Amino acid sequence: MSEIKPLDPAHTALLVLDMHESVAGPDAEDGAGAHAVEQNVVAHIASLLDAARAGGLQVIHVHHRSAKGVRPTGRLPELFRELADEESLQEGDPGMDVLPGLEPVDGDLVIHKERVSAFTGTELDIVLRAADVDTLILTGTWTNLSVESTARYGADIGYRIVLASDGLCSISREWHEGALALGLSLLCEIGTTAEVLAALK
Repeated sequence: MSEIKPLDPAHTALLVLDMHESVAGPDAEDGAGAHAVEQNVVAHIASLLDAARAGGLQVIHVHHRSAKGVRPTGRLPELFRELADEESLQEGDPGMDVLPGLEPVDGDLVIHKERVSAFTGTELDIVLRAADVDTLILTGTWTNLSVESTARYGADIGYRIVLASDGLCSISREWHEGALALGLSLLCEIGTTAEVLAALK
């Protein structure tokens, strides 16, 4: 893990990715629920949210939304077709509820994505530039998919990326640790929630 250098609250945003009941909840089938419990992810993200709100960081929740315009001949990977038909990922379904303790509050922003990266097809980059943010703390679900894709894209376009390793989860510890070790460690600063909080002081 790389050392977390000091973070400037005025230019840093905390992102919370895909923390839905059907994705990271304790009853999520084929999801990240078990690993989220193992990592104590909700408590770790909640502590980061408290610190971010108290310290004036921009807080952004990135929520999944099923892809629109899906056709049999459309140019979409099979994963997106499957997700578009998944009942628990439809707007209004209880599966899309945010895990208790991680709900957006006044002053937070919510961005909806239809792809893996939080940047693809969303206003995230525009919002961050308008807020004069150049550093992102990433937390949330699917270290090896949503988080990794967002981190790689963000790094490519010039953002400093910080990963709170115990504020992330995936389908298993092996998938999570593999994503952190095999690539993300070259692009991001990685530390525990406690280390990220210390860097904000």
